[in-house]
Amino acid sequence: MLEIFRIPSDLEESLIAFCGRQQCYNLQNLDAMKLDLSQSVGVYALYYRGDFSMYDPIKQANFNECCMPIYVGKAAPSGRRTGRATIGSTLYGRLSEHRKSIGAANNLKVEDFFFKVAAMEIDLVSWGEAVLIRHFSPIWNWEISGFGIHDPGSGRAGQKRSVWDQLHPGRTFASKLSTGDTPVDFNVLSVRIAAHCQRMKEKLGCP
Repeated sequence: MLEIFRIPSDLEESLIAFCGRQQCYNLQNLDAMKLDLSQSVGVYALYYRGDFSMYDPIKQANFNECCMPIYVGKAAPSGRRTGRATIGSTLYGRLSEHRKSIGAANNLKVEDFFFKVAAMEIDLVSWGEAVLIRHFSPIWNWEISGFGIHDPGSGRAGQKRSVWDQLHPGRTFASKLSTGDTPVDFNVLSVRIAAHCQRMKEKLGCP
């Protein structure tokens, strides 16, 4: 039988503990960290403390500290194997893109978002993102897709508007896309999010 190499479980636990020790910063103050974040790759988590009613369980979980991420992502150059880097490939670049997306939404505010980063060696980035997504199950990674997408461009005219863009309209490129034949049922989505957040609150020990 073929033997499969597996990452030791304590390595995943070490990453989760490392992220837990990192300071939480307000996204509107991102530029104060530009020098360090522009030179680093790694993973990051976004936390929400605003008044969008569907996210009230997340707001409550993050009331005293950053406990339940709403999104986890990674920053690493897609062209690293060929020596080419891409825009937004550093932690600062990727978080800047997210700040722009949040600022464009007509029902979200940048100042209601906080972030943590875990800078790491480039070969660990994809693994680190997968570990944190599995552990935290953020709703913008699972229940509400589309936050991290880029402008699909004119060659992708058939692409449908994401769930995130239907829930948080405002991004210019998304307004040009169709919702398709099955637009999002926000009542059903709200129930799923509440149930999901309750499970994660118990798992993570959030207030």
